[in-house]
Amino acid sequence: MKAKYDVGIIGGGIIGQSIAYQLAKENISVVVLEGNKVGAGATSAAAGMLGASSELENNDAFFQFAKESQQQYKTLRHDLTNLSQINIQYVDKGMYKLAFTEQEAYVLKTAMKEHHSLEWHSKQQVLAMEPNLSKEIVGGLYIPEDGHVSPKHVCAAFSKSASLLGAVIVENSPVHSIKKLGEEEYILFTNQSEYSCSHIVIANGVWSDYFFKQLDLEMKVKPVKGECLAVSSENISLEKTIFYDHCYIVPKGDGRLVVGATMVEDDWSTTPTVGGIQTLIEKITPILPAIKSAKLLETWAGLRPQTDDGKPYIGQHPNGENIYFATGHYRNGILLAPKTGTMVRDLILKRKLNEDYVKAFSITRNLAKAAR
Repeated sequence: MKAKYDVGIIGGGIIGQSIAYQLAKENISVVVLEGNKVGAGATSAAAGMLGASSELENNDAFFQFAKESQQQYKTLRHDLTNLSQINIQYVDKGMYKLAFTEQEAYVLKTAMKEHHSLEWHSKQQVLAMEPNLSKEIVGGLYIPEDGHVSPKHVCAAFSKSASLLGAVIVENSPVHSIKKLGEEEYILFTNQSEYSCSHIVIANGVWSDYFFKQLDLEMKVKPVKGECLAVSSENISLEKTIFYDHCYIVPKGDGRLVVGATMVEDDWSTTPTVGGIQTLIEKITPILPAIKSAKLLETWAGLRPQTDDGKPYIGQHPNGENIYFATGHYRNGILLAPKTGTMVRDLILKRKLNEDYVKAFSITRNLAKAAR
């Protein structure tokens, strides 16, 4: 006898668990099938930055979606902690996006015209707040909303909360095929069991490509390897996240500083390289000179799922099948997880959606552009 569920989610990272949590809150029966351990993929490798304003520079639908998702964390940190008893380690002390030249400062200052919460801080102001930073900076853009969380704790909190609300979480159970039996019945096949579901959500990061091919869809998700390192030092005091030239330093509050990340396209290896870690050290040392004497705690790498245009796929199968996608979040999976969860929930429940978001993350958006 096959187990029957309203929704089967393929992928147990932070995206899949966020969706499971939101659906379980609506009393929808959910099974999450994870090929490894919950959160063992890209989630476990992330630094946890909630950098809506640090990397998303266009004031478009993608940026607005990211801002809404960022705001959801303020409620989630209480809701998830109260239900799961897991502290997601939400920190909202803001971020400095640094400038080392007047030209870089000019570019950063222009962002203030579009985003009124941003503040330009002079060199003296920045160093008064963060005295361990390089004296070579000319200033920094202060982004008060861009904090950070612990990805593994957020994922675990989503997962435990979903489970307490009735969702079934199955680890070490990769899905190898999907078969349609009827208008609202699909079978998910694993090596251990079969699951009958009325709706399917594909949320397994870089491995979503496998199902794109199986379903004869032309979309693609490719891996972008990101290498990171963690250090500690009693001589370094850092309060805010520091960002410069696509590299970041995230103070985790327990003495650790997380530094990342490289971007190596089409590399399926999750082992960090000497060259990759050396590149990070060379980029970060001019920003935080004292890091040279810090203790190296660990290095690691993960695979970010990247689409052709860098935006995630969040939407329904183009033929109207009850198959939904939530993948391709690239560098912003942790940031976008809350809003992705509510959007997929609303898609499945046929609720009214923001049409700008539907178009921005449509499965067929790139095909539509090619046709024009």
